[in-house]
Amino acid sequence: MLAAAACFLLAAYYGATAIALLAAACLLLAGLGWASAWLSTWGVHYARSLGACRAFPGETIRARVAQLQPMLDERQAEVTVLAGADVRVETDLARRIRSGDVLTLADQGRHVLLELPHEVYLPLDGVIAELGRAGLVPILSHPERNLGILRQPEVLGPLVRAGCLVQITAASLTGGFGSRVQAFAESLVRRGLVHFVATDAHSTRWRAPKLCAAFHRVAALAGRKTAIALCCENPARVIAGDNVSGCGRRIAKPAWTKWLRWKKAG
Repeated sequence: MLAAAACFLLAAYYGATAIALLAAACLLLAGLGWASAWLSTWGVHYARSLGACRAFPGETIRARVAQLQPMLDERQAEVTVLAGADVRVETDLARRIRSGDVLTLADQGRHVLLELPHEVYLPLDGVIAELGRAGLVPILSHPERNLGILRQPEVLGPLVRAGCLVQITAASLTGGFGSRVQAFAESLVRRGLVHFVATDAHSTRWRAPKLCAAFHRVAALAGRKTAIALCCENPARVIAGDNVSGCGRRIAKPAWTKWLRWKKAG
């Protein structure tokens, strides 16, 4: 997930202990067979709240983090596990988060990783406003792979301007989900509409945590400084519960909006 995607670069860039969210902790422990087995047994390969995964409320995820961390410490594994989850967009979300039933990233009470159904786009204006009033910052995960957004890509710019952050999947930038998704992901990076690049890894075998190729692709598209921000600095800010910047890039509007303004003026 978000922090897991950047942990390898965080470790190299900051010279610090790698940090991961529980949602992808097993991926960081690929060399620790006992840990992978433990995580698989307890069903935390991929932590998600709401939707079809109501069996993993915040209390359950926190309890399993508390069980896992001492095991890592005992074996001198330099990994700090933090609680977090994808959150399916549903009604009354802010209240559920404040009650502790739904987790924010790193359990900091600040950033909420939102996931839409893959097949359709659901309007998020009301959700963003609701979370904003509660002091929460939404992060929309892998919009470049959402079929509804692919059909109407113009919806993303207004969401970002309304305060929503965007996370895209590393494999989207390297062709792992096809040329259409790759082209869209690259355009989002060029336009400054991306704040995080993550592996969205689900296990050590299926969609493994490979980030380096995506890092280099972002560097080629928008510069090394932006690649470091998207893969290292911004995830670190989320872990700390701090504000995330727009990476110093202008949020460009698509060309069709300029054409529309010209037509109206004519």
